[in-house]
Amino acid sequence: MVHGIGSTDETEEELRTNWVRALAHTLRDNDHPEQADRLEEGSTSVAVAYYRHLYAPFVPRDDWDVPFPEQMALTSEAVGENIMDNISRHASDPTDSAEAAHELDELRAEVGPEQGPYAPVRLVVALLGRLGPIARSGFAAVTSTGVFHLGQVAAYLDDESVREQAIDAVLSRVTPDTKAMIAHSLGTVVAYEALHRLDQPLPLLVTFGSPLGLRSIIRERLRPQPLRTPEQLKRWVNVADRDDYIVSTLRLRTLFPDSDDVLERTRLVKNANGDPHAALEYLKHWETVAPLAQLL
Repeated sequence: MVHGIGSTDETEEELRTNWVRALAHTLRDNDHPEQADRLEEGSTSVAVAYYRHLYAPFVPRDDWDVPFPEQMALTSEAVGENIMDNISRHASDPTDSAEAAHELDELRAEVGPEQGPYAPVRLVVALLGRLGPIARSGFAAVTSTGVFHLGQVAAYLDDESVREQAIDAVLSRVTPDTKAMIAHSLGTVVAYEALHRLDQPLPLLVTFGSPLGLRSIIRERLRPQPLRTPEQLKRWVNVADRDDYIVSTLRLRTLFPDSDDVLERTRLVKNANGDPHAALEYLKHWETVAPLAQLL
């Protein structure tokens, strides 16, 4: 299991417990009680690649604090702009789409070089907090929370130490018996880069709520370039909710031209309106869990 952005207060064990419980519940709801029992009893082993503690230096002290270097601030702004663009292009509610387009226009009109690198981040977070899918989720309900969430993506892309330690966290959990990796949000980026370093076959990767299509991530930032599926990966299932503000494309396969035999057509689901990006919402869907059930 490879987690995404979130609070540093959520421990590795809490995350593991919550994901296993959600997986087991979905398995039982879809007539796979034996697989659910093996997960909960531990006969099917589960490990978490935990790296959220790496973001501790970037936690804002208050709503005015942007506690990271200038380049990370610029990256955070770019990611936030991409999120607005995502909502404007494929939100299921036309009102949400129109609001995002309006906020994007406002952002481009208001942000200028004379403001410095930090003011735009605060403006981006404020605008994001007014958008339907994000406001309902609480992603940017508090300015410091929104800054921190964008900052986690920026820290991974811009801080080599964070990046390498996160990738190491994934690779350290892989054993010769590992059959599957499931990854959420920023964790899909970490998993993707880690799998390119894997020296053994991996039968299955399941990604959900993935930002792999974000312009600010894939353009000269994702490694390796050009984009290609990891050589050791045998099957890749991607799941998305069109109202998930982190998901920039519902056709991930188009970004990986060599992946016809590995990356399948994206499976679309509908998560609860309260938080369309939440990992536990994705794990409620059989579309996400079915590939694991086949292995279990």
